[in-house]
Amino acid sequence: MARLWGLIDRRALVVTAACLVMWRVLDQIPLSDVTHTFISARLSSLSIGPEFFAAIGPNSLPFASWSIGYEGIAPYVEALVLMSVLTAVSARLQAMAAHPDGRQILARWTRVIALLLALGQAYGLTVLYQFGNPPVFGPLDWSARLAVCLALAGGTAITILLADALDDFGLGFGYGAVILFALAPLGFEVHRLAGYFASTPSIDALYRPVALWASFTIGMIAAGVAALLAVRRVAGTELRLLMPGVLRPTQFAAALLSIPVWAANNSYTNFPAAQWIYDNWRSYGRNGLPNVGYLLIYAGLLVGFALFVVVLDDRLKPMPSRLRPHALRLGVISGLVLAFAVIAVPVVDRFLTRASGFEIPITGADLLLLVAVILFAVRAIEGHRPNVPLTASPSGLP
Repeated sequence: MARLWGLIDRRALVVTAACLVMWRVLDQIPLSDVTHTFISARLSSLSIGPEFFAAIGPNSLPFASWSIGYEGIAPYVEALVLMSVLTAVSARLQAMAAHPDGRQILARWTRVIALLLALGQAYGLTVLYQFGNPPVFGPLDWSARLAVCLALAGGTAITILLADALDDFGLGFGYGAVILFALAPLGFEVHRLAGYFASTPSIDALYRPVALWASFTIGMIAAGVAALLAVRRVAGTELRLLMPGVLRPTQFAAALLSIPVWAANNSYTNFPAAQWIYDNWRSYGRNGLPNVGYLLIYAGLLVGFALFVVVLDDRLKPMPSRLRPHALRLGVISGLVLAFAVIAVPVVDRFLTRASGFEIPITGADLLLLVAVILFAVRAIEGHRPNVPLTASPSGLP
């Protein structure tokens, strides 16, 4: 640890801290044109009195899910994922990625795609958030809707600047956007745990649930690092935390799984299956069998997309033919590890902590992504520079 601290540039550390503080500020700024009715109802539901709400716990962040920081970072990460796929399937983009000037052009196009995605997402949110009780937005004419869309796109532009500053002057090492994306749920988790300790009738009641939650969390971290070390030892080379990474398979699977919910939300007629989707198309719901089916579909998508990502990376920078069968097997194994960490562990944790008296959920995908980002940052500080495709994704995504 002392050696690692000696390798850190102090100015880079200051810039990193400043960027993270700015990120936390953005995470507290709500969207524009949110109705007073929604604000009052939200504060009333979370309040501990007529004019106050909790200072710690998840209720202390009443508008975190509607902030320009939370909504703004996702389009940039989605643009990075999309560009990685386009580069893998386009020989021209692959040639551009091989040269510094070409990489700069691809980076500019990635930012343009991020802003376009932000505008599209913003329009969808202005429509979706009008259907609630109470609605987040009131009736919007074209000018008010445009103002909200531009505000959300501005949030994405600011997160792009923060991510670039983190990469160029801080300890981002090319993963600035992913670092911000991984840290997005971390602040909420800290507040949530603080809320548990503040609201429990006695600390004794939290001993068993917290012990179980900590065991699952530490176990997942240890298993992820063990997978990295095991692959390194077996293959004789440095590999990523998981062969297909931890970001793209989960992003692709989540995108496909969201299609039924999106269709139900945008159904302007009496859609008979809409209520069934709301009740059952999730990890936990009223009926056990549909939820189990959902989880099995989720697991299958994770394994399939893990293998898909490995094939994409091989197209981007082909690996030796003698290693390709091993890489494909590692891709399938990594998909199974992802399914275990993202699906099985959180489900078991939820039921066991609930049975022990206090339900404390865990998010496997966010935890693995955070571990991957920390490992990449530590290796970069030590001076390690990956050689693709066996040490990192050619697209630079974990």
